[in-house]
Amino acid sequence: MLANAKKFGGIFLIGAALLLNGCKEEKAEIGAAAPALAAYDLQGNQVSLSQWQGKHVFLNFWASNCGGCLAEMPALEKLSKEFGDSIVVVGINTDKDEMNIQALLDERQVSFPNVRDQLAITQERYQVIGTPTAYLIDPQGKLIGQYVGMLNEPDLKAIFEQSRQKG
Repeated sequence: MLANAKKFGGIFLIGAALLLNGCKEEKAEIGAAAPALAAYDLQGNQVSLSQWQGKHVFLNFWASNCGGCLAEMPALEKLSKEFGDSIVVVGINTDKDEMNIQALLDERQVSFPNVRDQLAITQERYQVIGTPTAYLIDPQGKLIGQYVGMLNEPDLKAIFEQSRQKG
């Protein structure tokens, strides 16, 4: 009976290891494929990075109570229009409550796409520990840049210009 228990225990451990290894969570890693979004647009529709396939995507994680996030918005809006042929700016709101972010976006005249990550799944995948945090994804879906903290317009423009040149 002891032999059977050891045998079962060994099989259990191997099975558990295989199960855990097969359930690896997606994590952001520069040079690797960008993790999938687990976010919804402001109409409640699930969004996917494939919607913007063929363009660079600048994912900008922000919160309504983050002064740096709100300060970046005018520059991101301006650059999203200037570079719209090659780069899509996507705001990812991290507020957990049911705040009306559409009113805030309207007030700030923001027209680039914004999505909600209320369950923080996308934040976890991208390992966001504070806002603003941004990631740059190339047209093939590979993560090529991470930016923590507020970026001013000249810095953002340099990032966008460099991305446009790389195609």
